[in-house]
Amino acid sequence: MRQIISRKVYDTNSAEQIGKHGSIVDKGDFHALAETLYKDPDGEYFLHCQGGAATQYATQTNEGTTYGEEIQLLTTEEALNWCENHTIDPDNIIEEFTDLIENANKT
Repeated sequence: MRQIISRKVYDTNSAEQIGKHGSIVDKGDFHALAETLYKDPDGEYFLHCQGGAATQYATQTNEGTTYGEEIQLLTTEEALNWCENHTIDPDNIIEEFTDLIENANKT
């Protein structure tokens, strides 16, 4: 997905995937939800959020509510908090956020 935010292009195809929570199997599943954390080439973090018609990422159309997706920008602290709250592999968290993790170099 590509989205322009504040005159900058954020693209999941050119960014590094850091972690993922949930999975979209079928866009017709009203409750399907996925959030994927990315880091762009400039070092900025963003979430690619996807969800069915019964999720917070749903899109309103003339025909009703349907699957939706969006990109949300995150600070480094917000990205780390997202990882901790979504039980991303601790090794991935330490690798990405070493300077923000206590005792990261003791493992």
